[in-house]
Amino acid sequence: MDSFDDQIQGQMSIADLFEPPEKLFAVSRIFARARKSMSLAEQKTFVYALSEMRFTEEAQSDCVKLDKKTLAGILGITTADTGHLSVNLYDEIKELPRHSYIEINEKDLGLCSNGFIITAVTRFKNVIRLRFNREYLGLFTGLTSDYLTMWSADIFQMKSKRSVQFYEFLRQKTDTRKDVNSEGLGIRAFKELFDIPETGEGSYMRSAEQGGFNRSRFEQQVIQPLCEDLKNCRMINLIAQSDGKLYEKVKRGNRVAGYRFYWTFTSHPAIASAEEVHEIRKAVDADPKVLKVAKDLVDGKKKPKKNSFSNFEQRDYDFDNLEAQLLRMQNNLK
Repeated sequence: MDSFDDQIQGQMSIADLFEPPEKLFAVSRIFARARKSMSLAEQKTFVYALSEMRFTEEAQSDCVKLDKKTLAGILGITTADTGHLSVNLYDEIKELPRHSYIEINEKDLGLCSNGFIITAVTRFKNVIRLRFNREYLGLFTGLTSDYLTMWSADIFQMKSKRSVQFYEFLRQKTDTRKDVNSEGLGIRAFKELFDIPETGEGSYMRSAEQGGFNRSRFEQQVIQPLCEDLKNCRMINLIAQSDGKLYEKVKRGNRVAGYRFYWTFTSHPAIASAEEVHEIRKAVDADPKVLKVAKDLVDGKKKPKKNSFSNFEQRDYDFDNLEAQLLRMQNNLK
């Protein structure tokens, strides 16, 4: 059998050959709030691993195997990088255990913990294996409440670590009962979120002679790249303002003090829209479970009853199977 390198030799790009997986994954809100230090490639690899888990199930292995070809596509590794893509792929993520260190400080819960999420990365012939620290496996599996779902394909298409952080931040701020969400951040809040220094190199402060904050450069290098990365997301959908920008400047007098973002939320981007599902329900004698999902999608437009789960947010469905059935029915109607 051809090796991983032999199978892709002569191709322009792995990303052109393999579609990245589009799946829901989930993390505890405790993990979402924790301080993390993974690189962009490491974050995408970590998300790929989470998307291979079933986040509502408790008894799971602490090891997750990732297909090398799929991972190379997610990370955008091409044959131009090196003749030994398998080695190059491993080099991108071999420091993941060290960079998976997190700091949890939940004062309201009386919980503080520091540790490493990933304990080992191992390269085999056709797969990369990640071993999770069982101490923290409960942050990603057996989840029944107080967690966030996210869409893997949204993160795979991002070009910066900051964009992944901001996506996660907006997801934390999302009220799934609202048609439109909004959140404003001041300059200081952005600096804290992205660990931008207050002064000196990289702080976006002008020289001592010029003085003041360089807002124009901050917008060009921070705000606009965030919007560029998030504009094609399917779970978090930024709303353009009257000037066409995906953010609104917040002013105090004549000075820009921060930026406000508006977005809509799609709980499960892969499944057909409520209108399409409604037509499917009328035309097809569907499986009862599929009809239940269809009903949830339609009812999801209404404000949920008190203490009820948000549509799809905290329900134990086999999403992949139901999605496939819905899409098959949708194609049959065409």
